[in-house]
Amino acid sequence: MFEKNLEILSRGEAEKIRGTKAAVIGLGALGQLAAEMLARSGFEYLVLCDGDRVEQSNLNRQLYGDIMTIGMSKAEVVCARLSDISPRMKLNVCDCFLNRENAEAILKGTDLILDCVDSIPVKLYLEEKAEEIKIPLIHGAVEGWFAQVSTVFPGDGTLSVVYEKRREQKITALMPAAALAASLQAGEALKLAMGEEPSFRGRLFCADLKSGEFDFVTIRKQHRDL
Repeated sequence: MFEKNLEILSRGEAEKIRGTKAAVIGLGALGQLAAEMLARSGFEYLVLCDGDRVEQSNLNRQLYGDIMTIGMSKAEVVCARLSDISPRMKLNVCDCFLNRENAEAILKGTDLILDCVDSIPVKLYLEEKAEEIKIPLIHGAVEGWFAQVSTVFPGDGTLSVVYEKRREQKITALMPAAALAASLQAGEALKLAMGEEPSFRGRLFCADLKSGEFDFVTIRKQHRDL
């Protein structure tokens, strides 16, 4: 399947992508878009984690949000849609919210994590957990017209700097902002799967789609003297 990808990727690169196991944590606006992009790019092993249900308020920005899926498990909806795209996919569906008690089991055997959650404490815990199990974390966040993305390697501590003084964010965003962030997250996942250097390690990509302003902010881990 997806032979057209081989006009861009070598067979060796496609095989690396196919063999990489990615965890998509959070299956709202960001996670649904990112998961579909990964599937259509050749990923076959995905962990899909979210304990939420589709609501009417999701329809403005979530790819699989429609009148037929309202009330259904987001994890199950995404699983069904991805299985229709590629029946050969191996999907681990976790109809729950990731926390300290279940993270070990959910992330076991994964090669990289996509942070698509809207809770800052959970984002910070994902960074902590990714460092513990020594895999990269691809961070994404959206608010309104705004999108941001960064790739975090163990030891970078990027999110602990980004969210040092902030613990809440709005959960409403326009779909174009979510699509931009999800596209960049999926692109980073592809490069990591192929063994290439990511574009956003050590810096935060920020985009304001309303003003058309795009920027990179260099992030350095804060070392505090004890």
